[in-house]
Amino acid sequence: MGIVELKDVCVDFEATRALDSISLEIRKGELLSIIGSNGAGKTTALRVIAGLQPLSSGEVLFNDELVTGSNIEQMRKQVTLVFQRLTLFSTTVCKNAASGLRVRGIDQAEVESRVTKALEIVELTDLRDRLARKLSGGEQRRLNLAMAMVLKPTVLLLDEPTVHLDPENTQIVGRLLQTLNKRSDMTIVLSTHNILQAQLMGDRIAVIHRGRLEKIGSARDVFRAELDSIIGQEMTSNVFSGHAKVVDDGTKRRQLVRITLENDVGVEAISDIEGPVTVTIPSEDIVLSRDTVLSSARNILKGTIQEISIEGAAVFVTVDVGLPLTAQITRSSLERLDMKQGDSVYATFKATSVRTY
Repeated sequence: MGIVELKDVCVDFEATRALDSISLEIRKGELLSIIGSNGAGKTTALRVIAGLQPLSSGEVLFNDELVTGSNIEQMRKQVTLVFQRLTLFSTTVCKNAASGLRVRGIDQAEVESRVTKALEIVELTDLRDRLARKLSGGEQRRLNLAMAMVLKPTVLLLDEPTVHLDPENTQIVGRLLQTLNKRSDMTIVLSTHNILQAQLMGDRIAVIHRGRLEKIGSARDVFRAELDSIIGQEMTSNVFSGHAKVVDDGTKRRQLVRITLENDVGVEAISDIEGPVTVTIPSEDIVLSRDTVLSSARNILKGTIQEISIEGAAVFVTVDVGLPLTAQITRSSLERLDMKQGDSVYATFKATSVRTY
């Protein structure tokens, strides 16, 4: 059942067509990822779904009812959009989380109950009395999410919710969105330029390119269909081809396979696929170290740093381990490890981090 439906929606900004005949049904209770490069139209699509963007043509339906000037406010009360740019007040975490409820005139007991629950979900309970603007970038983004959650929207929209986050906060945000979606049956739509993140988080993926909806389907099917076009593009890394063979290690857990990649680089994964496979390894799951570390992770590869790229709070380190493997770390980790191009390092990651297709 569709909760929001876009029918032949077009949005023009003077001579530029931002959305071109978009038709999209968002199912009640799903987690939908909208992917595309910068400027593809992702944010404009979210603004349309939120009832914030006037249409040049087309229609929007909410709960099977045509959205018009007379009922659009009813829709806006049930749909909350969290923008990529953070909006925080110069006060405490707790008061920021409660701000939207106070504007709506919710009584104090209900405000306290909702805020307490939201801060617990986003793992900020211990920081409730800290000044919001003193939080780290990842903590501020989680607080922005709590500010939206307390409003109990029917549909929660998020514009690039993990952009420039360090690996720890990326995983926290991804985990809590999945938990929120499953526990509350809240419909969640997020935009991202990272197809790997979309594949790991969403039930379905919608691909937008130059304002047009090019593809929509299950996360697994869309990812497989997009593999050829995304390899080598900026939107992803750590995508490899190889051959998987079952490893008999005496356990009765899910199938352990050893995958031989190019240049005879071998990795182990938990998979139900044998033979030719495509492998992806999320950059945030890779731990870098100067020496081997005591770990239960089955994959420890030694290599040489090829490139270090700093993007906001995140640092991307490409290591030549026989093939280019990119890890996402924090600036503090970069400083602590004192890494530079040409240094030898170890890249460690778990078998469960290796995705096979």
